[in-house]
Amino acid sequence: MNHLSALDPLISSLSLLKHPFYQKWSKGELSRDDLRIYAKEYFHLVQRIPGIVARVAERAQDSKTKDMIAKNVREEQEHVQLWKRFAKSLDVSEQELVSHRPSGTARAAVKALEAIAEQGFAQGVSAVYALELELPAIAKTKKEGLCDFYSLESKDAHIYFDEHLKEEEHLNVWRALDTGDHNLEPAARSSMEAQNKMLDSVCEICGISMQC
Repeated sequence: MNHLSALDPLISSLSLLKHPFYQKWSKGELSRDDLRIYAKEYFHLVQRIPGIVARVAERAQDSKTKDMIAKNVREEQEHVQLWKRFAKSLDVSEQELVSHRPSGTARAAVKALEAIAEQGFAQGVSAVYALELELPAIAKTKKEGLCDFYSLESKDAHIYFDEHLKEEEHLNVWRALDTGDHNLEPAARSSMEAQNKMLDSVCEICGISMQC
């Protein structure tokens, strides 16, 4: 059985779109330096997502399921290159991006996501579903903000977010999987808390208050 859709209200209640950093993005209240810091700090998560999804594939019980998830892993690996193009649009070089040492908060957030994926197959599916459900809406607001407030309209600036407007294909993979009768809510909640913590790390570096 798959109960992922039952997680949607929980995920919405902890939505990244409610986080102060994304709220400021949508209001045009970030500086270019804030966006550069975001590009470098958030890259720590972007480059670890393929490994998180791979952990879920490793815990699948049959080859068909492993193959379905493996396709997602390959696409997540391609997204790392797209993020580098986004960073480039902000004048962040690839060398600067890959050499950036993420904060302790960012590292803890990513470790938490990795740990959830290692708890078991159902927990990993739940965690990644929580990671991906709102990506189309988030990508849309980010693109709009880049155009409306930050004069970033190049293909490089948008290509990562354009790709995530098509996230429904990935979501359909997760929804098709059998997660048994596990309680999926704790893993989804922990996933959302870790994702919000990742944005907290950016706010800490930028000096942005995390009080809405």
